[in-house]
Amino acid sequence: MTSSLDDSLINRAAPAGSMRYFALLYTPAEMRDAVTALYVIDAEIRESAQSANHDVAHTRLQWWRQEVDRLVNGNAQHPATKILGDLPGVDRKQFARLHELIVAADMDLARMTYLNAKELRAYSGRSGGTVQELIAIVMSPGPVAEPVLKAANRLGVGIRQTEMLRDVRQDAYDGRLYLPLEDLQRTAVSIDDLRSKDISGKVRTALKDFRTLTLPDLVDPGTDLEPAAKAYLRPVFVLAGLHRRLLDRIAGRNYEVATQRIELGPLEKTWTAWRAARRAR
Repeated sequence: MTSSLDDSLINRAAPAGSMRYFALLYTPAEMRDAVTALYVIDAEIRESAQSANHDVAHTRLQWWRQEVDRLVNGNAQHPATKILGDLPGVDRKQFARLHELIVAADMDLARMTYLNAKELRAYSGRSGGTVQELIAIVMSPGPVAEPVLKAANRLGVGIRQTEMLRDVRQDAYDGRLYLPLEDLQRTAVSIDDLRSKDISGKVRTALKDFRTLTLPDLVDPGTDLEPAAKAYLRPVFVLAGLHRRLLDRIAGRNYEVATQRIELGPLEKTWTAWRAARRAR
């Protein structure tokens, strides 16, 4: 796939063979740069929050706040925001939604925890749902109905929480705890348990419960949407289908996420992406 974006940006946001890469394969060629730009912005903002130096992280996030405002006002500077700013027929005010990504990054930087599933969902809707909403907006030939935005956000929540399950040990090691505190207290799991290389029975129970919490958000909402809406949500459907498959793979590996990063194989990604794209016709 060719893009006007620098390869170094693309390789951090949607490297070849990644799940986002397969979502881009099923994005119309004329819209691929716009969706890639959204992935790049998401990756840049998340990376900013992960800086080891908090002052540097705050400075980078402040720059992105200003850059989102510049995008909305028509004078973007970053290569990815410039692409979005030049899209014909898209109201630049819609890109103010990108501030939600920065709010989520601030929460990551503050090492916030979430008491229950409702609080985690609010974070996940910002961190995961916003990008999928904006994909629907840039892909649509006209205004996007609220049910479509809600469907995109819900799938984004499921995508983001699948990432949390896959990366739970690394996140815990880095001081980020996403699993709801109420669920951890019920299963008597501590952050030290999640950091351990050995997955105990109680940790498996907590991770299994988290998968159960996440799974409904990855259910294909296509039957409730108009055919046109399904078409411009195709990249979202593909990415959600791949993450649904990843959830199944993690369960099939008995939640052994501590000693390995569980991934789908290349052929499995190809097949799963094709099936998800076909359902979005």
